[in-house]
Formats: sequence, C-alpha cells, structure tokens
Amino acid sequence: MSNQAPPTIDETSLRPDLLESFKLPRASPPNFTDHIFKIVNGLELGIRVWPAENARYPAPFITWHHGGGFIAGSHWAPLPWMEPGLRQRGYHIVSPAYRLGPQATIDDQVEDCIDSITWCRTQLPSILGQDKVDIDRYVICGESAGGALVTLMGHRQLSPPPKAIINVYGAVDLLDPHFGILDKRDSHTATEPWNGEFSEQEIVAALSDHDPTHCLADALSWNEQERCSDREISKLWATDFTFSKPIRLRAEVHIYRSTRLSLASCLHTEGFKDDKEFHAWLRSVSALHLLGDKKTYPPTAFLHGTADSAVPLSQSQKMASKLRSMGVPTVECYESGGPHVFDNVYKSPSVAGWDTYIQPILDFVDKQLSDS
Repeated sequence: MSNQAPPTIDETSLRPDLLESFKLPRASPPNFTDHIFKIVNGLELGIRVWPAENARYPAPFITWHHGGGFIAGSHWAPLPWMEPGLRQRGYHIVSPAYRLGPQATIDDQVEDCIDSITWCRTQLPSILGQDKVDIDRYVICGESAGGALVTLMGHRQLSPPPKAIINVYGAVDLLDPHFGILDKRDSHTATEPWNGEFSEQEIVAALSDHDPTHCLADALSWNEQERCSDREISKLWATDFTFSKPIRLRAEVHIYRSTRLSLASCLHTEGFKDDKEFHAWLRSVSALHLLGDKKTYPPTAFLHGTADSAVPLSQSQKMASKLRSMGVPTVECYESGGPHVFDNVYKSPSVAGWDTYIQPILDFVDKQLSDS
C-alpha cells in the first residue's frame, strides 16, 4: 500500500528494475496546477490537475486516488503509467487528496472522493478551458486503498456515473480473513521489539487518536524520511513538504500497523456496540458485497500482481467474476509474480510487460469513453 516495497517482501525475488524504482518516491509529472477542493475542520484537501496532451477536445478527465492503507500516502505523484498511458493519449489527469485515518473513517474518505468529482465537474472548465474538458465523461482510478475507495464510489449516486473504474490492487472485501478483522486479530505478528524514532506506546496512542483536528490530508507512503531528505522529496513531489513530527510519526504508524497489526487497528471499532454491528458496517464498505442482486455497475478494469501479499489477488478475481456474471464490461490484467505496487516499473510503453498488463487497461478506457 505504498511506493516502497514492504519489508515482508523478499527483495531478492524482485525484478531489478522494480527494486530500483523503490529507492526514491515517485516523482510528479510536470506542468500541473494545484488547487484546494474542500476544507474540513480547517484541513485543506488539495487537488492537482494535469492538462491533457495530444488531446481531441473536449477531452475526458481521469481521477487518481492514492493508496496508503487508509492512513498514509499522498496525492502528488500518480501511478507512473498514467502519464504516458493516459495523459499523453489525450486525457486530463486529476489527483485529489482525502482525509486520512485513524481520524477519518472509510465513509469520510469516500465522501471526500465524491466531492472531488463534483469539484472537477464545476471547476475544471474554468481551469482548463470551457471547450477543453468534457465534464460528463470521466474515469476514476484508485491504487490500493484508493482502489477500494473508487470501487465504493461505483455504488454511489454519481450523476453522471463514471464511464469506467480502474481498481489497481484495491481491497473489495474487508470481511476476507486475510485482513484479520473478523477475529479482531490485533496481536503482534513480529517477535522482535519495535525499534524506531517513536516508542511503541506513542504509536499505539496515535492509532487510537480520533481527534479530527489531528487529521492529515497527505503523508508519507512508507519510510521516505529514511531514504531521502525533505528537500529531495519536495523536489520530487513539486511541493513544499517537511518531515515534521506528525509526518514522521504517521510514517512509523503506517509501517507498524502494516507489519504487526490487522487492518481493524485503524478503524473506529469503538463506535459499534458489538461485533455484529461492526461486521455489518464492514460489509457496507466492501464493494464486492454491495453488488448483491444489483443489475448495473460501471465497467471496471482490474490490475493486480499474483504475488501480492498486502491485498490478495483473489480480491480482484472475485469481484471481476461477479461483474462478468452481471454482464458488466470487465478486463483483468494480472502480472505473474507481481507483488504489491508491481506497476511501479511501467514508466513508458517500451518497458517489457507494458503490452500485456498496461495496454489492455488503456484500450478498455478508450473503448468505454468512445462508446459513451
């Protein structure tokens, strides 16, 4: 759920170019404008807009919603293949922030993502040009936790609905035992004592902090503060970013939670009177279960690695199967042996594997937008 390979991955098994891509955070493509689309409890939620290149106007827009396990990550640098694959083929790219947990719930985050679409439809014409953008034709793309959010957005009454959804290794079934929620598995999975800048007591306290005034909108994805300076990361992200104490603490909280605790440790479990109520809520934020007996859902593309230990491949497979049974246009691209964030290497169409794993997603987007 980050730009950095989690420590649970055997780095010796990674293809060299993927390992190299994890050394520094992803860089933001150039030629963008930054805006604020929402303010909640004094917290500004930013949104970055890249105008389409080689476009036939009015051009559709595509939003990207970042990952980070619902408590980390930032909106400044979209997936590497989106610049050459989508922007340079004529689509505007937009990346909004959203409130991060544990102060914000998944429901809050979905609300922020939906509000970003509303903002795009009202503000992009004045930013990009009235004749440059088609506000009724858009696609929503999410990575990891962001993938979970965009699949949930597909169930909301967006008007008009997205022409397509791209779920990039995002969880769609939070009741899956893999996430350790049903049995409230929150015991340590590591035997070694925690060794970081912050104590284990400070990290556990931060995970229980639900004060909305402490909420962050952008954070580190993993341990970037150990791999580069805040000056370097500011240059990569093209923003003024500092490794403040809350930012450094959040990075360690994310690593601690991801490697030692279940997903439940960042959810507001104390807001439910019993397990039955909590599990009912988990079902309500699991896109797969919400399909139920529905007859319609936006066309959806799935991009996933078969060796993903953070979000199992079965998450994408089960939802894709259900959508196909409903007659929903669906495409699945699963890289053999690919771990979480395997697509970090796809920076240009010349990279081996692009035609197999990225091009079908792009063709799918083209078709859904051209058919509308």
